[in-house]
Amino acid sequence: MKTASLHGRGFTLLEMMIASALGVVVITTGLVVGTQMQKRALFEEQTMMAQVTGRTVKDVLVSEVWRAGLGMGNTPISYGVDDERSAITVWHRADLKVGVLPDMPGDASFVPAPTAELASDALRIYWGETNGAITLASCGTGSFRSGNNFCGVSEASTALVTPSGPTLAVMASGGTRMACPVTITAVTPGAPGATSTITTDGAPQSTTCADGASGWSVPTGTEVSPVNWMAMRLGGVAYRVNWSNNIPTLEYRPEGAPNWLVLSRDVEQLTVREGLIDFSNTHNALQWFPNDGMLPVPAQAHPAISECTLAKYDTGECSLGLREADGTLVVKPANNVDLLKRLRQRVRQLEVTLVIRTRRANQDAIQPGLDEEGFVRDGYSRRRFTFTVEPRNFMSVGMVRVAGAGGAAP
Repeated sequence: MKTASLHGRGFTLLEMMIASALGVVVITTGLVVGTQMQKRALFEEQTMMAQVTGRTVKDVLVSEVWRAGLGMGNTPISYGVDDERSAITVWHRADLKVGVLPDMPGDASFVPAPTAELASDALRIYWGETNGAITLASCGTGSFRSGNNFCGVSEASTALVTPSGPTLAVMASGGTRMACPVTITAVTPGAPGATSTITTDGAPQSTTCADGASGWSVPTGTEVSPVNWMAMRLGGVAYRVNWSNNIPTLEYRPEGAPNWLVLSRDVEQLTVREGLIDFSNTHNALQWFPNDGMLPVPAQAHPAISECTLAKYDTGECSLGLREADGTLVVKPANNVDLLKRLRQRVRQLEVTLVIRTRRANQDAIQPGLDEEGFVRDGYSRRRFTFTVEPRNFMSVGMVRVAGAGGAAP
């Protein structure tokens, strides 16, 4: 009777409480582990996306920098009397809300980085589209220009004018003369042996490009700088990092576009260094701006080109070297604008650094101090991409030291 009663009874209240408690512990542990694994998986996915984004943005920037100066070399473009734009322009940690006048006017939609350490550089690139380009010819008046019209070779292509409307173009020479931006409204091919007519929408923005200016004269036998004027579609793009709504966003604006467009919301910082050639000895290593003078070997410290002044030229920080490309001795620039122009004519490489940040922070990873790569431990995972790019055009038609110039080797 005792054995039968033992088999017939259920669990006691104490046993149920212990079992329930153990079940709660197991379930809670499982939920915690599962949640942590889910958060870890999400964080790793974001890190992988940051890596993919970095490689994609890198490919975009490389392809654009390769095109810098295409068809124009490093000849400045004359947008106005005080507005000469180079094929490559870098503004070091510029506040584009205020603007970099006259090159890039202020933009109320721009928000600078929250700290100086996170500030980015701004980059702008110009190039000429050689597809459909037209070689200019004399209008019969000793100039390539007559009023709002330019003269081209006979049977010129009409590809410069698109069906959608006028074309922003640039009149550029293979020499050292100023390139001139224009808006082409029509191209009328000339008969064999006759000149073609390139019609623009008005007078140029700069007196350098005005009708009758010496820059438009047909080359003579005494011409020192080679002159081969071309009409080309003007291409270009500018890049910046905007912190609007406290979200770092890499934005770009094509030449002629009214608004900035989003390229990536994962780029926290963009920095650019410019490598300059030394015409005194073209086999020397490039001089990098900015450079703290310590790496890779002790050398002269340089600020960013956009921060160079005649005072820093006198101290050697913004030196042009001893000789120009033609072998003549360097003459001190007349002013800061001339100094910047001549420095930018020597740019041969860009070193670009991108810092890619995950879109979400891992709250469990927030700690005081910096990590091993120097990033703040704020829960975001970051990847740094550094690469160098050499514009292709400068290798062939840019300013180079001529053979034997100044008694030195080429």
